[in-house]
Amino acid sequence: MLCVFAAGCATKPKPIAEATGSVTLDGLPVEAGIVSFIPMDEGKISGGAAISAGRYKLYPGSGIEPGNYRVEIRWAKPTGEKVKEPVYGHSPDIFAEAIPAKYNSESVLTVELTKGTNALDFSLEK
Repeated sequence: MLCVFAAGCATKPKPIAEATGSVTLDGLPVEAGIVSFIPMDEGKISGGAAISAGRYKLYPGSGIEPGNYRVEIRWAKPTGEKVKEPVYGHSPDIFAEAIPAKYNSESVLTVELTKGTNALDFSLEK
């Protein structure tokens, strides 16, 4: 009987980065939304976290590795208006992006995530 063991062939788990913090717009907590981390380094994956009552937490299960990321923050806020043409007998609310483009689609925010927990607060201004 032949037994073969491949010592040292197992891949090491990649280091994981977490992030937690607050998100404010003009000094007030962002009620709800998304914080997205888009990799600036090749071979990394993006990840995101929900914002609730001005706080977010990017959990280790997201698989985000340490590295440089561009940050996009979005908040679809009700405008107070309703859709004019009812959908299935209901007129849904109209939503608009409450965060300026310089923090989402044209984001100038960048961060370096390190292994472990990163405390990152985002204080945005219109």
